[in-house]
Amino acid sequence: MNKPTRPQGKPQSKAQKPAARPNPNQKPAGPAKDKPKTHVATDASRRRQHNAHAASQVMDEGEEEMLQMVALATAVAAGEPDAGGRRVGQEELERMVRNCLRQRDDETLYEALEQLRYDNRRGHGLLLDVAEETADVVLLRRGEKEMEINAFLIPFLARTRGGLRQEQALADGDAFDALRASLQDAGLESPKARVVLVHHLYHPEEIGALTYGDVEAMNRDAFASLTDKKVMSVPAIERSMRGWPDGAFGADDEVLELRFLLGFALKDLNDPFYAIPADEAAADAYFEQRAAHFRSWAEKYTPLMQQCLTGKPAGQAQCELHFMYQDLFHGAKRTGNAEYRTLQMLSELEQGLAQSGVAAGDADAVFAVAEDDGEAVLQVVLRAGARVLARSEQVLDGDAQEQLFDAADAVSSLGVAGFRLADAIDADGGTQRERDFPRS
Repeated sequence: MNKPTRPQGKPQSKAQKPAARPNPNQKPAGPAKDKPKTHVATDASRRRQHNAHAASQVMDEGEEEMLQMVALATAVAAGEPDAGGRRVGQEELERMVRNCLRQRDDETLYEALEQLRYDNRRGHGLLLDVAEETADVVLLRRGEKEMEINAFLIPFLARTRGGLRQEQALADGDAFDALRASLQDAGLESPKARVVLVHHLYHPEEIGALTYGDVEAMNRDAFASLTDKKVMSVPAIERSMRGWPDGAFGADDEVLELRFLLGFALKDLNDPFYAIPADEAAADAYFEQRAAHFRSWAEKYTPLMQQCLTGKPAGQAQCELHFMYQDLFHGAKRTGNAEYRTLQMLSELEQGLAQSGVAAGDADAVFAVAEDDGEAVLQVVLRAGARVLARSEQVLDGDAQEQLFDAADAVSSLGVAGFRLADAIDADGGTQRERDFPRS
């Protein structure tokens, strides 16, 4: 497993270590001043000393909690799952993660993941799964009734002339309402569930800025909105809509962009629509049926989505769409980002081949998974003999081996002749410990 991409937005927690880069305008603290030779204790100075000591204690307690989470995740991951797939200590680990998210203490969770990424990959993978599921799926009570609310995403790629425009996207209220209703009409969600879509089309940077605590808080906002008629605001959801970064596309540029629809589904715990069969073959059939429903939805409602994006009827929209798959927030986020990065990689390699004048069938591809500033990076080079024709790099998010084989499959679509694997590729295309590409 690899380090999760730490969100770029500032996590909302009391003891916060910002994930953003240091402020270049911040002045250095300068040398410490000499203490005065004489000192008279006052009530104010005593309060300052007490507060400083208390802050130190809070910091120590936060570090201690992080280390406890690391130790517990390591121990739980080392255990054998029971018949229900649960491990000894897993419930306690889930409780610790829930407490972190409820207290908006993202820092403890991200620091634990960071340490486990280096110290214990199995523990890292387990804690990552627990963090994502705890943020994406929240169990809450309304009176005596326990219910579940899920945050989900539908990632898609849009190819347009000049790029999408934020002020246009989802501006047609009637079309947007029909889009929301389509999720249940097409069988993507239970007819008994309460489903909402956020009236905002999310840019990848907006999705990437959301922490685990942010997503959990958004789930709670949506739950309150769906169950309490007095709720007038949804602050966590409102904070998530940071706005798109400025685009630099010309009016005639052909642009391929990744966007996300964000929604929430509130359901009863015993709703049979969501019951996964215990039998493996029946479970496979259940998921295949859901995938078929999504494919049918994408085909039927693409014209409606084109109208939602451009404000024009499908025949005039000049917008090609490719939907991926509806999934819980973090799974869909990975899927969307991985698909987009793969297309970027292929575009860079095709451009390099075109500029070199060498046919793809005369080129070999060399792959390597390296680390750059603590992140796993997939490196790809196309070459003819010793000549480097094209290269591309992309950050990995998830299982490195799986993404390596996925990238090789994508590159094979270019018609490349041979495949090799290396430990690293330098700036000049030189490789370390090059060998045959393994079979998947």
